[in-house]
Amino acid sequence: MATLWRRFCYSAPTTAPGFWSRVRNSNIGIWTRSLLNDYKEACKEIVVGARDHPGKAAFYCALLTGACVCGYKNPCDKSFQATLLESSNQLLVLSPWVRNSRSDQHIQNLVTVKNQGRLRHQNLLLFSLVYAAPYDAKTSLYNAQCEYLKPRWSDFPGRVLDIGFFGKWWILSSKMKDWDINDNEFAYLPDELQTVTPQNLHSTENERLFELKFQPVILGEEDTEEKGAG
Repeated sequence: MATLWRRFCYSAPTTAPGFWSRVRNSNIGIWTRSLLNDYKEACKEIVVGARDHPGKAAFYCALLTGACVCGYKNPCDKSFQATLLESSNQLLVLSPWVRNSRSDQHIQNLVTVKNQGRLRHQNLLLFSLVYAAPYDAKTSLYNAQCEYLKPRWSDFPGRVLDIGFFGKWWILSSKMKDWDINDNEFAYLPDELQTVTPQNLHSTENERLFELKFQPVILGEEDTEEKGAG
């Protein structure tokens, strides 16, 4: 009896493990610790690699930073709609005889595709694409619903309307260059006069001729006699 009593008095009470202990020893806890250890080792390797190869590390950092900036400045669908509306309003304030035919035709094509419900925008993280779909998304025509009549991927480059990159729509911007100059007005001029270079605009001869037109006209005796005889 004395032996049993001593064992009962000195035996430690058994308690159930706590919640965090059970979580730590569970499969999820073991997997989480393993994952954190892998990330820890990977970070150590990155730090050691950057210290041993600083040029390579700087290149990758610059590449990652550029990708982040491009993704942040990637234009959205609303940006294209606003740019298209602004360009259309710029052309509307001009007479059809003054508008650039290239700009006017491109804007008219975009507006037509938009009104038909075929304008699509695709975000590709670093840049965006605006393209024309063959049909409206809500149309129920057989050609639009049939899987075998859908356009091929090889035809997709021909349906691209614009490319958005770094906060700018590049095709629309290039088409709107000199939007208020009608090139057809100069089609019958000589070739040397159809193209104006900055050297021609700011030459010394042009400055002299510009100042010459403000000088008073002095008539000589011969001019006076000819007018009197006339």
